[in-house]
Formats: sequence, C-alpha cells, structure tokens
Amino acid sequence: MELSVVNEDLDRARAEVSRLEAQHTEIVTVVQQLEALRSPIRRMPIDIMAKIFDHCVVDDQIQNLDPLRAPMLLGQVCSAWKELVFSLPCLWRNLKVEFPPVTQNWENVMQSKIMSMHVWISRTKALPISLTLGHPRGAPIPWATLMSLDKEILTIGCRIQELSLSFSPLALSSLLTCTQGPLPHLRHLKLLNTNTLPSNDNPSPLFLHDAPSLASLSIAWSSLDTAQFVVPWSQLTQLSLQYDANPFWNPVHDDYLIVLRQCPNLTSCSLGIGATIIDIDPGMAVPVTLPKLKSMRVRLFCHTPYVLHFFDELHTPTLCTFEIQNVSLALGSFTGQTESLPFISRSGDTLENLSLDRMDISDPDILSCLSQLPHLTHLRIMPGPPRLNHHLVDNLTLSGAPQGASICPQLKSLSLKCTSGVSIDAMAELVESRCNGSLKLEEFCLQIVAFGHGRDMRDEKIQELQERLKQFVEGGLGLHLTKAMSIS
Repeated sequence: MELSVVNEDLDRARAEVSRLEAQHTEIVTVVQQLEALRSPIRRMPIDIMAKIFDHCVVDDQIQNLDPLRAPMLLGQVCSAWKELVFSLPCLWRNLKVEFPPVTQNWENVMQSKIMSMHVWISRTKALPISLTLGHPRGAPIPWATLMSLDKEILTIGCRIQELSLSFSPLALSSLLTCTQGPLPHLRHLKLLNTNTLPSNDNPSPLFLHDAPSLASLSIAWSSLDTAQFVVPWSQLTQLSLQYDANPFWNPVHDDYLIVLRQCPNLTSCSLGIGATIIDIDPGMAVPVTLPKLKSMRVRLFCHTPYVLHFFDELHTPTLCTFEIQNVSLALGSFTGQTESLPFISRSGDTLENLSLDRMDISDPDILSCLSQLPHLTHLRIMPGPPRLNHHLVDNLTLSGAPQGASICPQLKSLSLKCTSGVSIDAMAELVESRCNGSLKLEEFCLQIVAFGHGRDMRDEKIQELQERLKQFVEGGLGLHLTKAMSIS
C-alpha cells in the first residue's frame, strides 16, 4: 500500500517535470525569436538589403540554375529574404545554362531547361539580360529540340544585352535566328564551336542587321570567312577572332586586315592566326591603322608568310599591352618567330606591358627589341624548350650606368623562364639591382625547368634564391618561384 502511494507520487512528479520542460522549451523558443527580431539584420532598411544582395550576385558574375549559389541561395534563408529576392529584377539579369553532353531523352531535358529559363527570366521584369548557353562536345542535340531553345532566345531577343553560345557548328546555325531581328540592347556576342576535332561543318555567315549597341564580338570556329558577314564593324570596341580556336582544328581564316580596316574604334583585339583561306598578295597590301587600340593578344597556330605580312601592315600608335603566344602542335618550334618584333618596336613610345609565350627568339633579337621600349613596366618572357634565355638575365640587370642607358628601366613586374642551370648569383643580382633602383621592382616570377636526366636541383635553387631575396620580400617584393614541366 505504501509503495503504491510512492509510485503515484513519482508519476505525478515525472509528469510535472515533463510539463515544466515543455513549457521551458516553448519559452526559450519565444525568447530566441524575440532576440532574432532585435538582430541588426532584421532592422536593416530594404534598400540597403537590396544593395547587399546585388553585390552578392555581382561577385558571382555567371549565375546558373544552382540553388546553392546566389541569388537562389539567398531566398532560402527565410520567407522575408525570399520575398525580397524575388521582387528585385536586378538579381536575375545574368543566366548561364549548360546542357549535358549525353542524355537518353533530349526532349525532357530541353523542356526542363527552358521552363527553368522562363521562370528565371520572368523575374527580370523588363530589364536587359545576359544569357550564356553551352553544350560541351558529346551527343548532338536533335534539331527539333534546338528549335524550342531557338524560339525561347528569339522571344527575349529584344532584351538580350550579352549573348554567349557554345555549341557544335550545326547547333550554332540553328540558334542564330534572333540575329535576323532587332537587337537594340545587344552589347556583347560570343559564338564558340565546341567541337574538338576539325570539321567541314561551319555556321552560316553572321548577319546582324539591327544591333546599334553592339560593342564586343567574339567568334571561333574551324574555318572563319568574314567576307560574307554583315556586322557593324565600325562601332566595335572589342573584337576576338579565332583566339579561342582549338589547336586541333588547324584553324583557317581570311585576311584579318580587311576586317580591321573597318574597325577604327577598337580598343581591344584578340586574334588567332592560322592558315589563310586564300593566298595573300603582298603587293596589294594596304596599311591598317587602329588609332584607339590599347590592348592586343595574338595566338599563333601555325607559321606562314601571312604572319609577317600582318604585322608589317598593322599600325597601333596608342598600344599599351601586347601578348603573343605560340600554340602550334607541330613538332619542334617555329624557325625565327621574329615577325612581330618590328611591330613591337614601333610601339615603343606607348607600350607598357609585353608578354612572349613559347616564342623561341634569340637573345640578341629580344634585347634589340627591348632596348626600344623605355616605358615598359610589365615584362613576361616564357620561351619554349629549345631556347631558355639565360643571357637575358645579365642584360636585364641594372648596372651603375644612368638609367636611361639601361634596358627597360621602369620595370615593375618581371616574369622569366629558365633551366635549372641558371646562375643563382646572376638571378639574385638581377632582382637586387631592380629593387634598389629608383623605380623599384614590385613583382618577380621565375619558372625553373629541369633539363636532361641529371639530378633535379630545382628545389635547392628555389630555396637558395628565396633566402637571397628575403630582405626584398620583407620590403614588399612579390616573389613567385615555381618548377615548370621537365624537359627530357
């Protein structure tokens, strides 16, 4: 009897404890919610929150249909944020959609992608939009499903500000219907062939009848003949032709000078020089001057007489940056590779940045050119395997002579590539002379290549050079010493 009474008391006590614990949990939850309401983020004005969200999107640049990235991620925090995110058209201005290389049902994939695109784009209200669409090499997309995508692009054509299409040549031809209509907001157009191997299939000539705002055009496919193009060349400020071509294509093109002659307002130009579609007659050449060009990048896919012809006829009186790269897949390196040096020298009064990548030019030729570039502040020389310019180190070292007699006296950044046989003393002296000059070197980059089958001494040399230059690093020098691919 007594035990029964005690058990009843225990049950009542346990029930009371459970009730109190539940009440405690409920009160704590309310307190936490009230504290959350006091959080500064809750009291943030809507216009400030909108600016913060806008910065999140700008930092991402390319936005895709990913719930783990802005702006979709922002809408998952709470209902208030979700409502705000969906009410700000500026957060949805950029969209990138990638299609799978292979699928068993293109119709379902395309319908799903287009529906997601439609919902995303509807949130931009009436703002201009930037659209990036891509399909890596793989199974071809059926024509019928491409037509659905083309229709969606055509529907928003009048609002497109930037359009980037990376597809096979046949797919590109099917997706360019929008270029036949008015594109009042289009500023940048990029068309890229994603085929890895060369093909006789090429998109139809580009016709842009009504694109009054177009300022940037980028095109790369196996064979590029711009003679049939209808493009407002004169209003372009940025132009890229075949620069992104695949080396396996052995890309061919017409005479770039004909196009450049129609582009007097270019400030930036990127070209991939391969074989020309027809032979160029030097006797018919007309010099081309680009008075506003500030930056030029060139990739050489093969070595032909056209390279010399091109650089001889091109004049850029305001050029500040020039980059040239050998990307040929041919065995060995080109012979000479000096065709661009006179062009570089002609820009000596304005050139500030120069990069030579896998250009195997002799030291005397390079030094002769560099001696005519007194205003150069950034120099990058990355020669190919046959010629690693060790003597260049000694000639770039500032001596006790007046700076006017030194080569490139105003260098702030210097990048070189040498074999492991380079003298650490000579390299350290080069950097020390530049850091102790009136115009101090701010960055030095060195790639060291192991040559032959002997002992690899690169780690020891890197460590020794780091120790020798420690005081300059502590003084603010950016030092980057790395090992490049070995050469057998």
